[in-house]
Amino acid sequence: MLNLIENLSADTARQLYEVLPQDYVTAYMLFALLDSFAVDGAWVQTENEKVTALVIEKGQTKAFVAASKDADFEELRYFLRALGGVVIHAAPEYMRALGVTPFSRHGLMALHELPETGREAKTVTEDLRPVYQLLTQNAREAAGDTMQYRKYAQKAYKEWLSAQSRGIFGGYTVVKAVFAEQNSLLSAAIADILGDFIYIRDVVTDADYRKMGYGRDCVLGLCKELKTEKNHIFLLSGDLKTENFYKKCGFQREAAIELGIIEL
Repeated sequence: MLNLIENLSADTARQLYEVLPQDYVTAYMLFALLDSFAVDGAWVQTENEKVTALVIEKGQTKAFVAASKDADFEELRYFLRALGGVVIHAAPEYMRALGVTPFSRHGLMALHELPETGREAKTVTEDLRPVYQLLTQNAREAAGDTMQYRKYAQKAYKEWLSAQSRGIFGGYTVVKAVFAEQNSLLSAAIADILGDFIYIRDVVTDADYRKMGYGRDCVLGLCKELKTEKNHIFLLSGDLKTENFYKKCGFQREAAIELGIIEL
């Protein structure tokens, strides 16, 4: 039976972490759930009080599905069709069972070995505005430095801070950054932590300083700080170029997420 999760919170993700399969695909789905600012709805499927699947709807066009082998896939298919033929993100072994036609595949890569770090990446805990500005650099450049944009940017920044408060100010998000000598931000990487899984969700470098190793320094700085014997550090790679970059950072592909359309 599928039931709506009425209170989306970090506690919800932690509770589901304890009862869903401990694998990279499920962890990726749970990190999607943690981004509750962008979640339109979430449901858990249970069988005899055991959680067998998780469905997350984001942007009213995408559904993320994590399931165990005991899931009721017929119920999941019916439910996903009721959502309106959205794009599905799920493990390849479940796509056919869900009645989904896949059209692309992303790789979930995990850290295998940690290379020696280059430049030092510092942890950012207070002034996050430069990090936000770097994340939105392309949009800022396109809009120009107008009064209207600055007013919008201030509101957007406050909304971003609110969305990040689950982690950066709650104790389980880490931001690493490389700064120039004049203290200007060159590159940043952001990771969220849930149980033994650490998900690197953002890596960004100033357009004028790309292909100079700053992004790699941030990624390796995060990994150096967070890696323990039990921790699993992973990220999502959408193309071969990105995957090759992360291989140089010590990552290897461990699992996959397929995207497809539910067959109505």
